[in-house]
Amino acid sequence: MQVTQDKKRYPLLNHYRYTFHKLKEKSGGGALAVCAGDVMLSVLLPFLEAALAGAVAACLVSGRRPGEILALVAGYIVLLQVVRFLQSHFRELRTKALFLFRCSFSELDRKTLYMDGQSLESAQGQKKRQAAMRNIYSGNEQGLEAFAAGFLNMMIQFAGLLIYGTIVGRYSLLLLALLLLQAVVTAWLHTLAGKKEYRLEEENIKGYQGLGYLRQESIAPGNGKDIRLYRMERWFLREFKERIDQIVNRVDRGRNGFAAAQIGGMALAFARNVFVYGWLIREMALGHLALPVFLLYVGIVAGVEAWMSGLFDAAQEIYRNKEMMDDFRDFLEFGDSEEGTALMQQPGRGHEIRLEHVSFCYEGKEEATIHDLTLTIRAGERLALVGPNGAGKTTLIKLLCGLYRPTAGTVFLDGQDLKTLSQRDVFREFAVVFQDVFAFSFPLAENVSCVEAGQEDTGRLRDSLEKAGLWEKVSSLPKGVQTAMNRDLDEEGVSLSGGEMQKLMLARALYKDAPVVILDEPTAALDPIAESEMYERYDAMIREKTGIFISHRLSSTRFCDRILFLENGRIVEEGSHDALMEKGGSYAKLFTLQARYYQKKREEEEIYA
Repeated sequence: MQVTQDKKRYPLLNHYRYTFHKLKEKSGGGALAVCAGDVMLSVLLPFLEAALAGAVAACLVSGRRPGEILALVAGYIVLLQVVRFLQSHFRELRTKALFLFRCSFSELDRKTLYMDGQSLESAQGQKKRQAAMRNIYSGNEQGLEAFAAGFLNMMIQFAGLLIYGTIVGRYSLLLLALLLLQAVVTAWLHTLAGKKEYRLEEENIKGYQGLGYLRQESIAPGNGKDIRLYRMERWFLREFKERIDQIVNRVDRGRNGFAAAQIGGMALAFARNVFVYGWLIREMALGHLALPVFLLYVGIVAGVEAWMSGLFDAAQEIYRNKEMMDDFRDFLEFGDSEEGTALMQQPGRGHEIRLEHVSFCYEGKEEATIHDLTLTIRAGERLALVGPNGAGKTTLIKLLCGLYRPTAGTVFLDGQDLKTLSQRDVFREFAVVFQDVFAFSFPLAENVSCVEAGQEDTGRLRDSLEKAGLWEKVSSLPKGVQTAMNRDLDEEGVSLSGGEMQKLMLARALYKDAPVVILDEPTAALDPIAESEMYERYDAMIREKTGIFISHRLSSTRFCDRILFLENGRIVEEGSHDALMEKGGSYAKLFTLQARYYQKKREEEEIYA
């Protein structure tokens, strides 16, 4: 399955529906009520503040007695303070609700864990996920939280502008048009600056990835000796400096764009103020405006500027964060292969696996890794896949168990097309131990059973550990099977040796009790004799199951019923060990070469022993 796909973009309203639907789903209707209350109070408060001077002036010229004037003004101020308190309180509640909403937003992790593995591993999938992460993990100033806040702020600014604009427009449409024109030009300047900044931020993504790589490699314990012996610290420092300088330069260019837009906006605002306030003073001098009305319009005109500026600032923020929302939702819909719905004919029993003219090419590669391969693996058969590194052995395994979909051709499981079956059902039939053996930093029991704590079958767990030869070690651990692996999540965790890790993986495969067991060079770090012994131990444990063994050491899989020798994604030889040796082809030559090498190495070890 190829995973080439352009970035998908979504209408703005679609993002709003999605965001606030998720907010209600995760935080309840109370969060939406808090947001609505914040909008209403945030519009009301500035209007009351702008009208205060005019209200006081109106009371002073109303001819009322001083006591009545004082009571009216005091009542107005009390109302203003109550609204101010409520607005501040609702804003705090809104900020908290949106922050908790972002923190609890698990769709990115859920998608990563459940999506098609082939798509996730691809360069495009990694790029899309990296872009999507910015929407959640960039703090509350960017991404999902800022997008939701920006929408609410835009509603506030728009409602305020509508009210204030109506008041100004009733007095003078020309004055309103002038205010709107200045605001539009200012917003346009800021929009250009915002687009430039976002483009530069996109360029900085690779810079941040490079920094992350350098930081990770510079502190990795296994790299310390090479860094110091070969004086690579100078190289690291130079690379750090170059990437940091590039990032800072792009950030500075983005800031300069906003500074230029701000200077232009301030110049326009100065010219507008000279004209508008001159107009209002002239109107009052001519007697067209009373003092209270003049004071009201001064506040309202200033408010129009603030609302208009706030509206375009909110729109700018929304535009910038919309790009992140696009990236996020694009990733959520990326790499979803169509799930099959057909029922498996023989679940939990031996399977025949058949490949017909299967080819596979990785994304971005011109040369296929697997070429037009036709193969049948019989139920209960012991099959070995051998060959040099890069022959396509691991890729073939991923095709066999449904992790990858062929670029061409079909993989059948008991005659059923693999893609017509549910991946969950297919994965249940395979126990695979890959090259990079490692333990998750969870309790040992969960590493073996791969189920949540308390749901494992304790008898089956112990039996698997005993057969794998690890029970004695586990019994000596502080918490037995509940001992955490490593110390990432538990300071009392333990780390197993390489050989013990091999046994842990064997225990996992035994516990799963799947009808097909695949070993993809999990013993590559062992010496040839130890690897051969480990493979034979695996073979004895899985009994009547189908076993597929992979190794680049040909001597390790002599016990198998059939051996396939792969080169460049093709089966070049096939047969038993004896038959292939008698044939004298590529397998025999490589086996003889390896045997001489290991014999020479053993003789040297005996000499120096």
